[in-house]
Amino acid sequence: MPSSRLASLVALSALAAACGSSPSGPSTPTPRVTSITPTAGSTAGGTAVTISGASFAGGATVSIGGAAAAQVTVVDPATITAVVPAHGAGSADVVVTTGGQNLTLPGGFTYVSNAPPSIVSIAVKGSKPREPPQFADLDETVTVSATVTDAETPVSQLTFAWSAEAGAVSGSGASVTWTAPHAFTTPGNLTLTLTVTERFQTTNSAGVQASGENQVKGTTTVRMHDSRKEVSDLAVNFLTAFSQQLAPEVVMANFSRNCAGTNAELSDVQHNQVDFAISNYNLGVPDTSVGFTGRCPFRPDHAVGDA
Repeated sequence: MPSSRLASLVALSALAAACGSSPSGPSTPTPRVTSITPTAGSTAGGTAVTISGASFAGGATVSIGGAAAAQVTVVDPATITAVVPAHGAGSADVVVTTGGQNLTLPGGFTYVSNAPPSIVSIAVKGSKPREPPQFADLDETVTVSATVTDAETPVSQLTFAWSAEAGAVSGSGASVTWTAPHAFTTPGNLTLTLTVTERFQTTNSAGVQASGENQVKGTTTVRMHDSRKEVSDLAVNFLTAFSQQLAPEVVMANFSRNCAGTNAELSDVQHNQVDFAISNYNLGVPDTSVGFTGRCPFRPDHAVGDA
C-alpha cells in the first residue's frame, strides 16, 4: 500500500477515535456554596440573604447556625434566597442541603446584637405662613415630627416618649404637637427631648429565647419668642426716642431698610419732629398679629408697615 494512502487512513482513524470519545454536552458542576450576601445581620433574625453557588436543586433547604432559614427560594441553580433565623451573637455556618448533599460555608454569616434605632432629625414647625422652623411664640401650638429608622423593627412598633422643659406635649408616636408655655422671661431656647425604645425577642448564646431592649434619646431646640411683647417694645422705643427729640435715624433704628415705606417713614419723622412733641403716652394692650409672610407689615390689610 502506498505510504501516502496509509498516512491518510491513519489520520482518518485518529479523527474518528477523537470524535467518538467526545462528550455529548458540558459536564454538571460540582454542587457547592461560594458566598452569602449580606454576611451579617441582627441576632433577632429576619435578614434577607442571597446564597450563591452551583448545582442547587429545587426543594433545597438552608440552615444557619443549625436553625432552619425561612422563605427559602431556589431562584436558579446558582442562586438561593432566604430569610435568616434568630441566633445568638457570633459567626454561624451556612448549610445548603440539596440533592442529598450538605454544602457548608463555614462561619459564613455573623450575627450581631440588635442595633438601636436612629433618630435622624426632629423638626418643629408652626402653622403661620412662612413661620421659621424651630420657632414658637408664647402659647403657640406647633407640630413636632421625628424621622426615625431601625434596621430590624418597623417604626410603627417603636415606642416614642416626648418631654419638654416647659409647655405641654400632646399625642404619641413620631409626630406630636407641643404648646409653648404661656410665659417666658426672655427670648431664648427651650429643649424638647425624644426617647425611642425598641423591644425585641432574641436568642442568647445558649440558644434560649430572651427579651431585649434598645433605647436612644434625641433633642431639638425651639427658639422661644413673645412676638406681641416684642412688637410692643419696638413701638415704645420708637415713641420714646421720638418724644426725646433724638435724631431721626435713632428713632428709626428698628426699621428695616429692606422694607418698602421705610424712607417715607423717615421723612415723616423728620417733619413731625418739627411740628409735634409728645409729652406723655399710654400704649395700652397691644393687639398684634405676626404672620411671617415675608412682608414688612404686621397687619395683613396694610400695604406697607407704618409706625
